[in-house]
Amino acid sequence: MLAKALVNREIPSGGLPFAVGLGVFNVATATQIGQLLPHKQGVVERVVTVTGPGIGRPGNFIVPIGTPIRFILEQLGFEGTARHLIMGGPMMGGTVSSLDVPITKGCGGLLILNEHQLTSEEQMKRYPCINCGACVDACPMMLNPCELGRLANKARYQEMADRYHLNDCFECGSCSYVCPAAIPLVQYFRVAKSVNRTRAAAV
Repeated sequence: MLAKALVNREIPSGGLPFAVGLGVFNVATATQIGQLLPHKQGVVERVVTVTGPGIGRPGNFIVPIGTPIRFILEQLGFEGTARHLIMGGPMMGGTVSSLDVPITKGCGGLLILNEHQLTSEEQMKRYPCINCGACVDACPMMLNPCELGRLANKARYQEMADRYHLNDCFECGSCSYVCPAAIPLVQYFRVAKSVNRTRAAAV
C-alpha cells in the first residue's frame, strides 16, 4: 500500500517489495541500520511499548532480544497471567502460551488487559455469517474475507490461496473487527497460511 501510494509501484501478488525495485523498512529498522552496520553488529535490543489498562506503569522500554516477557512485566509490577497479554497490539497481535516467551526482533509491543477486558465464553460465541459484506468493505486489499472464511471452515486452504489471493492478506484484523457475527476471520487466515506453508515445504 505504501509502495502504491508513494511511488506508484504495485507489488505483485505473493511478491515482495524488491520485485519492483524497492526496500521497505520501518523507522526503527532504518535507525538501527545506521547505528549498527558501521560497527558490523546485529540487532541485540528492541524498543518495546508496554501499554494497556492492565499495567500500572506503561511506557517504551529498550529490551535485549531474548528477554522473557515475564521479566519485563515483573519490573512493572504486573501480577497477571499470559491470558491477559496480547503480543503485538490490538489488531494484528496474538496471544502467547506463556509469560516465558522471549522478546524477538519482531516484537514492538505488549498489550496488557485487565479482567474486565477479557472475553467471556458468552462474548466469544460465534454466529453464522449473514453475508452483510462489512468485512469486504473493510478490507484494504480488496479481498473477499467472507468467502475466504467459508473456505477456511471447509479446510480448503489451497483454494483460498489460488483463487482468492489469501497470501495478499497482511492480517490487519479489520475484517474480524467489523464482523457482527464475531467470526475470527484473521485467525482462520493465519491457520490457512500456516498449513499451506507446511504442505509446500513437505513437497
